[in-house]
Amino acid sequence: MDVEGTVSRPVRPDSINGQAGLSAPNIGRSDGWLPPLEGLRAVAVIGVVVHHVSFLSGLTNSFARLGGMLARLDVGVAIFFALSGFLLYRPFALAAINGQSDPSVRRYLWHRALRILPGYWAMAIVALTWLNFDYLRSVWDWAIPFLLAQIYEPLRLPVGMEQTWSLATEATFYLALPVIAVLGRRMDGRTPLGRARRQLALGVVLVLAGLTWNAYAHGPDSPLPGLAVLWLPAFLDWFGIGIMLAVLASWPSSTTSSPFLTGLAGGRPERGDEDLWSATPRGLRVFTFAPGTSWLIAGALLWIASTPIAGPRGVEPAKPIESITEHLVFLLVAWCVIAPLVGPGSGGVPRALLGHRVVLFLGRISYGIFLWHLLALEACFRLLGFTRMNSSFWVLLAVTLALTIPVATASYYLIERPARRLRRRGDRARSAVVEPDSPLRVATPVPALQGAAAPGLALHLVPAADPAETQHQSGDRDQEQPGRQQDQ
Repeated sequence: MDVEGTVSRPVRPDSINGQAGLSAPNIGRSDGWLPPLEGLRAVAVIGVVVHHVSFLSGLTNSFARLGGMLARLDVGVAIFFALSGFLLYRPFALAAINGQSDPSVRRYLWHRALRILPGYWAMAIVALTWLNFDYLRSVWDWAIPFLLAQIYEPLRLPVGMEQTWSLATEATFYLALPVIAVLGRRMDGRTPLGRARRQLALGVVLVLAGLTWNAYAHGPDSPLPGLAVLWLPAFLDWFGIGIMLAVLASWPSSTTSSPFLTGLAGGRPERGDEDLWSATPRGLRVFTFAPGTSWLIAGALLWIASTPIAGPRGVEPAKPIESITEHLVFLLVAWCVIAPLVGPGSGGVPRALLGHRVVLFLGRISYGIFLWHLLALEACFRLLGFTRMNSSFWVLLAVTLALTIPVATASYYLIERPARRLRRRGDRARSAVVEPDSPLRVATPVPALQGAAAPGLALHLVPAADPAETQHQSGDRDQEQPGRQQDQ
């Protein structure tokens, strides 16, 4: 999720002699790090925790209207998957559009492994030995969860780590992403604009492929196994919208037809860009560029999903049309929530809230929250003497968070952060510009900065003296789970 290393920033000409004058940030910094996305991670993971507590306390299945809304907070899965698509594909999109070499696949995979596996294995050891030891009768029984293969065999989700089905799906996406990037580059194009359009078309194809797989897998006569709804093809559309946003955010800045872009380059939009936004169809502007309005639309969509149109609240099997409806609504919610944060707008209230210090901290440790919260819930039941499906929601939520947050903090500082430092060992000889294949924090290539940097800034890049906390990638800790499909 995050990449820690040398961060490059644009500086004023006089900084070449020593004193670097940093550019004033717009909605993003020159290295592409967007704090609101870190905060969004916190919102998504807390939503997943609330969703699970609601179900296990029995509130989800009650007649309360609140239970219906909480039943759909597994929308955090869609948000996390879309964030992964955006953050991990953006370096590949930038390279392809600007005609540069692709990021190193070996380094990319090494970074992904260091990001997710140490913390996950630590949690798995606790869950397997504490809650599942009597059921693990062979080496293979132990190997399946450690290899993140639990979604490929029935009844292989161990107690206390049921939510890791989504981590297994995400890991498959990590492996597939370089192949997707190769397909995008093979689509070619004579100009940056032509290549960008083809990259965008690739994202659209992935979205359509995901929707098609879901329609087929949920069909009454589908020959696919039941677990097929948890495999990567079933979520290509959620990852695909992230890939589309990554392409839009990497659109050639020298063209007048660039959707998105200026915010991530760190500079103010040129007049031509402002005219372009004004010329954008009104419906698209409201749906994508206006954070407050877009988030209100997302809330309305969630309210719609809380009705019977999206199926039952609990683990009861949903009808095919209900499952597909919920899936499509979650896709739209993820777009409405993420797009304004990576677009050219000022951000408004959503960006301000997501940038709060407490929210950013929770986003930083969100992977640990995701990993440990079900074990904390299990501890709560034993400590408080509560029974499943018949407990106090508010007490259970408060105690679960009180246990989870300290453990997640310890996991971050004792496991995740030290593991990240291992990434630097093979990167110390690289240039001052941050490695182009960094899946999360990427210095915007010079071609993408042209025309977008703040006035008076030279396109010289120097290492930051004190790199800020690196952007977490969704693809790792943000993993959640659709609460209903396997009641996490």
